[in-house]
Amino acid sequence: MVEAEYILARNVIKLANVIMTIRNREIKELGLTAEQADSLIFFSQHAGASAVDLKAYLGVAHQTARGIVERMAAKGLVTTHVSERDGRYKTVALTEEGRALCAAMAENGTYTGRTLLQGMSEDEKKQFFSLLTKALQNITTQP
Repeated sequence: MVEAEYILARNVIKLANVIMTIRNREIKELGLTAEQADSLIFFSQHAGASAVDLKAYLGVAHQTARGIVERMAAKGLVTTHVSERDGRYKTVALTEEGRALCAAMAENGTYTGRTLLQGMSEDEKKQFFSLLTKALQNITTQP
């Protein structure tokens, strides 16, 4: 069984690497870095968030998060505004172009997911999703 578990772990790593390669290629074609793509998705899901919130989400230094926001603003993907609640706090909002890129990334992700599930029956897709969710829970709760 140890051999089967090792092969399974290797195949999961291979799958993750292939998915990341596809993601990185698609992000590059959109003119984004991986950090910018993750940041756009974060700000699309967290209205009124700031670089401080992005810092916590990405696990990076404050200066790094600010730099990401500034570069995205220079590209016209986001705007920043002084918060009405706290003048020291700048909120980040997606521009129309930023929203369009988020939509393109979602479409690319949907295509990748559809390709991954190709050839599986509906029952197999449900089982795959259930087992994948369980495996992720197992691995993320390890001490």
